[in-house]
Amino acid sequence: MRTKHFLLITLSLSFVSIGCNISGGSVNTALAAGHSIESEVAGTLTEAAAAGTAVTLPIGGGPTIADTPGSTTTQTVLPTVTATLAPSPTSAPYIHVAFISGGNPWIAVPPAAPLQLSSATGVDGVYLSGDGSRVVYTHHPIADGSAEVRVVNSDGTGDRALLTSAQVGALEAPGSASYVDVNLLQWVPGTHRIFLNTRGQFEGPGLSRNDDLFVVDADTGAITTIYTAGNGGDPHPSPDGVKMAISRATFLSVAAIDGSGLHASVITFPAIITYSEYQYYPPVVWAADSSRFGVIIPSEDPFAAAPTGAIWSVDGSSGAATLVSTLNGLFFLPSGILSPSLDRVGYLRPTADPKVKDSYVSALDGSTALHLGSGTTAVLSFAPDGQHFAYYVGSPSTVFIGSLAGGTVPVPGSVMRLAWVNNTQFVFSQGTISSWTMQLGNISGAASLIASPAGDRTTFDANE
Repeated sequence: MRTKHFLLITLSLSFVSIGCNISGGSVNTALAAGHSIESEVAGTLTEAAAAGTAVTLPIGGGPTIADTPGSTTTQTVLPTVTATLAPSPTSAPYIHVAFISGGNPWIAVPPAAPLQLSSATGVDGVYLSGDGSRVVYTHHPIADGSAEVRVVNSDGTGDRALLTSAQVGALEAPGSASYVDVNLLQWVPGTHRIFLNTRGQFEGPGLSRNDDLFVVDADTGAITTIYTAGNGGDPHPSPDGVKMAISRATFLSVAAIDGSGLHASVITFPAIITYSEYQYYPPVVWAADSSRFGVIIPSEDPFAAAPTGAIWSVDGSSGAATLVSTLNGLFFLPSGILSPSLDRVGYLRPTADPKVKDSYVSALDGSTALHLGSGTTAVLSFAPDGQHFAYYVGSPSTVFIGSLAGGTVPVPGSVMRLAWVNNTQFVFSQGTISSWTMQLGNISGAASLIASPAGDRTTFDANE
């Protein structure tokens, strides 16, 4: 059985840096929605690769070893080429991408032509099951009202409502909010069940999570309450679908996937000051074998002198938490990034100039640090095996792929969002309103077109 890597990315009208929050009332002009899908669609992909040429990296253009002050590195950079699609003589996994085009949900399985899944309009989110047979999507029948949650088979059949707008609105009492809306949707790995929690939506800015948790069966439509309001949070299921971490603004807990066997508050911490109208819930990274997860807790005030990041490891069964290290640096706005292998971390370090930051990838104790760039820079994400990573330098849209082994390649064009689908390939989006493209990139520098979504908003979700 192939390992599935599940990702969800949203592109907004104006680029939003990592760590910033967009309230539910913001215009979400996301790019083509792409949850890659495990459907029975045939196709093969071969990628064109070009011979590398030795170049000296410019400042911020690629990693240098920070342990050697003032050092620079001559790396081999592969020129950007356009991948060609052709039948492959060997069997290989396929990349599947679900996306939004013209307000409708679509699927693409390169090199096959994209398929429109439903005529539903105003779609603002798509979520792909791990086996690729179902796509859950959301839309708002009324602009200032609760979302409807629908599901469709990956071949375009069986389009139906899981939760109507009225049912979503009735999951919790709105209180002082205008209405109740979906806050988070997350597939439970290895199942056709999807986690859902809610938030209160106000007329103005703000994000008010209800900290509840429900699970919806995408086959039967049955909904089960796991935690009532105030007793849940944001779930992070383990890859084997057996356990979950639950993230809150001041603590993290661990439980079985059905909510039983709760180990409450295995890590506690002060609420992170976000300087905005929302609370920060630290994201969790599970080990591939589901034995443990890692989490970074930034220091309380990200703009205070000498900020830090506390890196924790938590046993997935017992909830026993171990403080691995506390590093000096900036781990919020933008956030620090743990590798899926839980042995590297990407983060920023301040310099003598308050306006200039340096980005690094290092071991969890800060050693063997790769210096990536200075100024406007940050690590975006790691490949599933942790050996490669995406980062930007100079502008959030100027993205590079780096390697722990050394070397860097630019991602072509002006990148708005990037999501890894396996150890060597990623989906990335480019464009502006009504002129979007989604492409499949490779650590070699190759890229090929997946789709050119229409409309002023789109999102994508991808896996293989």
